[in-house]
Amino acid sequence: MSTRYPNRRSALFALGALPLLASCSGSETERTAGNPRYATIDQSGAIAHGPVAGRLPRTPTIDEIRQRGYLRQSGSLTNPGFALENVKTGAVTGFDAGIAQLLAKYLLGKPEVDTVTGGSDTREAMLGNHSVDVAIGTYTIKENRARLVNFAGPYYVAHSGVLVAADNRDIRRLSDLDGRRVAVQPGAAEESLRKEVPHAIPVLFEQSSQNASAVRQGRVVAWSANTALLLGKSVIDKELRMTDIAFGSSPFGIGTPKDDPAFKSVVVEFLHRIMADGTWRKLWECTVGVLTPGPVPHPPRVGSVPGS
Repeated sequence: MSTRYPNRRSALFALGALPLLASCSGSETERTAGNPRYATIDQSGAIAHGPVAGRLPRTPTIDEIRQRGYLRQSGSLTNPGFALENVKTGAVTGFDAGIAQLLAKYLLGKPEVDTVTGGSDTREAMLGNHSVDVAIGTYTIKENRARLVNFAGPYYVAHSGVLVAADNRDIRRLSDLDGRRVAVQPGAAEESLRKEVPHAIPVLFEQSSQNASAVRQGRVVAWSANTALLLGKSVIDKELRMTDIAFGSSPFGIGTPKDDPAFKSVVVEFLHRIMADGTWRKLWECTVGVLTPGPVPHPPRVGSVPGS
C-alpha cells in the first residue's frame, strides 16, 4: 500500500495541529480520536526548523528523488506517536514520520514523502530493488540486515518491552512468559524474545494491529515489541497496558540502498545536522513527548552500534 496526496501533502504538513486518527479500523480510530493528547500533536514547528542541504553530491538515489520530486519511504501509518495517518486529511504525524519529512526537506527543500506500507520483512527487498529510497519506521539496526542494506543511525534507541491486557496482573517479569503464547512480529522482536525467553511460545503476526487484537481477545498472554511501538498502542487503548519489563536494545536506523554508499553518507550528515541544531529535540518534544511527558532523551551517537 502506498499513501501520498500530491499537491496537498506539503500544505498539510505546514498547517500543523491536526488530530491524529488511526487508519486500520473504526474502533482504533475512535480510540485515537478520543484521546485529547493526540489533538495537541503538531510537528510543523520542528519541520520548519529543519535544515536544507547546500550542495549535495550526485548519487543514483538522490538523482531519482529529485527527478521524482518527493522521497519514497517504507514505513508505517498506524503507529501512534511515531507514524500515524489522519485518514480524513492524509497528514502523517509522529517521530518517525517527522524524521522522514525532515530528510525530504533536507534533500528537496520541501517535506514531500510517499509512504509505502507492508510487512516488516519486505523492507530489505524494497530497498534492494529500489521500490523505495529509504526505510524509516522503528527499523532496528542488525548486523545480518546490514549485509543487505546500508544503515544510517541510530537516530533513536528503544528497548524490547511487554504489553498485556489491562486487567492482567500475572505478567510481572520476563520469566512469567515461560511456556506462554506471546505475540511478536517477525524479525527483531521475534529474535529478541527467543533469545531472552527461550521457553516462550512466539505467535507471529505481520501487523501491529493484529498483535494488539490477539492480546485483547486473549489468544496470547502478551505482545512483545520495541517500547516505541508498544507505547503508542497502550496510550490510546484502555484495554492494553505496558508492563515495566524492558530488555535488550533496539537501535533504530534509516535503511538505504546497499548499492549507493554515497547516499548513506548524505543521510548520516543529515542526522548529525538535526541532532546538533536542536531539530531532533524539537521533534521529540512535539510528538512522543506529548504522549509521555518527561525528560527528552539524548540523541544516540550515529555509527555507535554494529551494522550502522
